[in-house]
Amino acid sequence: MKAWLLALACVGCTGWVGGPRPAALEARPTPGRVEGERFLLADGRRARDAGASEQRVVAADAGAPGDRISGFVSVPAQACALVMARGSREIDDVDLFAFGDDGTLLGADERPNKAPTLLLCPPHPERIYVSARIASGFGIVALGVQSVAAADGPKLGALLDVPGFATRADVGAVAEIERALGAHRRGIGGRWQELRRAALPVEPGTPSLISAVIEPGRCLDAWVTPTEAVSHLDVALLDADGRTAGRAVSHGRSRFLVACAADKTAVTLEVRPQSGRGVAVVVLSQSKDGGRAELGGRIPIIELGASRSLDEVKTDLAARLDKGDYDAPRSALRVDLPIAERTSTDLELAAGCTRIDVLGGRPLAGVEAWLWAGEALSAHDRAASHATLFACGAAGKRRLDLEALARPGPVEVLARKLRQVPPLFTQHPLAAGRLLARVLARGTAPRFDQLGAPKVVTLGETRRVDSDLLVPIQRCADVVLALGPGAAGAEVRIVDKATGKEIERGFGGQHAAARACAVDRRASLDARVELSVSSGQTDGLVLTRLLAPTE
Repeated sequence: MKAWLLALACVGCTGWVGGPRPAALEARPTPGRVEGERFLLADGRRARDAGASEQRVVAADAGAPGDRISGFVSVPAQACALVMARGSREIDDVDLFAFGDDGTLLGADERPNKAPTLLLCPPHPERIYVSARIASGFGIVALGVQSVAAADGPKLGALLDVPGFATRADVGAVAEIERALGAHRRGIGGRWQELRRAALPVEPGTPSLISAVIEPGRCLDAWVTPTEAVSHLDVALLDADGRTAGRAVSHGRSRFLVACAADKTAVTLEVRPQSGRGVAVVVLSQSKDGGRAELGGRIPIIELGASRSLDEVKTDLAARLDKGDYDAPRSALRVDLPIAERTSTDLELAAGCTRIDVLGGRPLAGVEAWLWAGEALSAHDRAASHATLFACGAAGKRRLDLEALARPGPVEVLARKLRQVPPLFTQHPLAAGRLLARVLARGTAPRFDQLGAPKVVTLGETRRVDSDLLVPIQRCADVVLALGPGAAGAEVRIVDKATGKEIERGFGGQHAAARACAVDRRASLDARVELSVSSGQTDGLVLTRLLAPTE
């Protein structure tokens, strides 16, 4: 009894009570690294048997959702880079990305699987940064790289189910997507550069998200089409604050929206079906320079509006235009523009051509402007917050109508006369204004004797006009077509005469443009330009400009 009380009294005392002391343990770091070869072995061997090089492990590490495993790879300039990420059994979903040294996204596999793969074929940078992100699960992820002969790229892509390299069973579905996407782009007009294509898993209970950035003065086209198991998609565009800026419109089973921004703007696309589970294909594209003005007049556009004050916008425009071939600006109107109500003002314009800028400051979102010479339309533009019109012709009075489209806000109207324009512009004022709007979309006003002389073309829905185009080595050529009254649906198509292959085709409601370049060639490019309209008949103006590839 005394021994029991003594033991109870010593609870909490220092020292060991109740038996021999255990041997001392020492914890110390062990040299080594995470072995990733085992996770890459099976698919790496399949790729090697199909013609790829031996596989090299780029990086391997353990992680949780949100963690990244990254590294740099170098592949010969004439070869493809086969990059794969593979994980342990507890890893459920991994996303794989590849970037150039300048931050350009070279490829992405964000499908919901644990075996993402990228195949980057020439041209690609000398050094590529690859990064795997754990989307779901816990465990080890390894990154591997192999080089592949460019001729074997399609075979390897189909073997490993690489995005963009369809298997034989998928060829029909991919062809249908490309056909529908082509019809969609012809319908909305403009010229587009594809930014991203993704297969997004969707289900009714939870919205699926995909993000993008709209560059200043550009537009984003988001085209979404579901697989057979999914129906009645709801697609919304969210701004940086998470507010709904607009919703996509339907075109059969597909949905699309076009959003334009005056300033650099981050947006998120929210996709949710009303019924069914499956995959929706999302294609995000950005308008090329000047392409905003080529969009069809009936296309619904989500205007994201101004993020700067009116004075800031005015100062920025002056800095860009003061070096141009303009007279000093004069302010014609400054007013708070109401929504869904037109505001009119009279302008007294000199003979020749005058640039009219309708500048909007925050919180204005969306502005549309019409310029009238009597009952005839002289110019028209619709923009996120900065509309630009060019009025050509004899001296006289014009009426300017303005309307805020999405949110009211302050606007100021500035008029600048162009010092030198071809005499032809006063004879075809509507086509001239549209041509100027497209050529001077970037804000400069070079001398037209340095650009080349515009030409008159007569077009109709049953009459196409062809011409020859010779592009010197290391130069590019822009061909711009602007329509006069009485026709719609402008199209410019440039074809390589040697091969018959289409180089580029541009669509637009009232004007269109296309570009051909002779870069990385041993001789000049001999091409054919085809000009046409989809309806009506008119006299239009066409201008060909020789440019450096960087312009």
